[in-house]
Amino acid sequence: MTISEELDQQLLDNLSFRKWSTLASFIVLIWEHAITLSDEFRCIWRRPFNGVKSAYIFSRYFAVLVQTGNLYLVFGPLDTQEPVCKQWFLFLIISACFLLAALDFILMLRVYALYRKDKRVAAFLVVLFFVQIAVDCILCPRGIFQVPYDPICDTTKTHPDVVYYFIWIWVVHISLGVLTIAKCHLVKIGAPVVRLVTRDGALTTISICSLYAVVISYALFSQVSQAHVVFNWPISCLSILCCRIIMNMQTFDVSRNEGNEGSSISGLSTLNFEVEFDNARVDPRAQDPVHTPT
Repeated sequence: MTISEELDQQLLDNLSFRKWSTLASFIVLIWEHAITLSDEFRCIWRRPFNGVKSAYIFSRYFAVLVQTGNLYLVFGPLDTQEPVCKQWFLFLIISACFLLAALDFILMLRVYALYRKDKRVAAFLVVLFFVQIAVDCILCPRGIFQVPYDPICDTTKTHPDVVYYFIWIWVVHISLGVLTIAKCHLVKIGAPVVRLVTRDGALTTISICSLYAVVISYALFSQVSQAHVVFNWPISCLSILCCRIIMNMQTFDVSRNEGNEGSSISGLSTLNFEVEFDNARVDPRAQDPVHTPT
């Protein structure tokens, strides 16, 4: 087999792997939708329309539409000319950025609520969110339009600016994780919802940081960006993470009694919950773990 034939065979193998990887990411997304559909109907569609419900519906159905269209392109008439490849990558990266923005919106809303709508925290979160948008707008086009493509629409070089994008992703989500964990002490004074929020926040931080670490490390070391690796799987994962976080809070709210001996949690269905200390009847033993009854 000549070198040319070996290269052609490698391209065919990569193309085949892309198809099945794209199909797998689509199946995972649809399977997640199927197993949570009953909870979605009960906790989302039967609730009043609000920002959180909008984020859920967007994350769920926008991702399904994107993955459906992408599946059609991968198995169908995808033109492999470089201008078309760039348009395809642009479509996928914009979709991924929108889904990440929806997830960040929910995470930031939870942090804002944990800090009882503190204006300083709100200002910090707004800065994080809009700097993230600026980073997306500046760095993402460079990673698409300033790199070459091979005959099957894989890039043959990874733009070095993806490192800065990766660093900022970590800065945002580690900041949110630290702010969330800093409120763990509320569990001791009778706010069990905080346990759910901190658990989901920690798992989401780990998941997002790990996901982007793997994707960007792969792209940098191989100097190849394959759409099914850097976009398809992240799109499915971001959609699932965002919907799971919202659903966990909604099902928690449904199963909770309205009264709480330690604290009053209000507005849980919109994630705008607050821990009311002024009227709370806190058991002193809950605040002092070493308290010994006399």
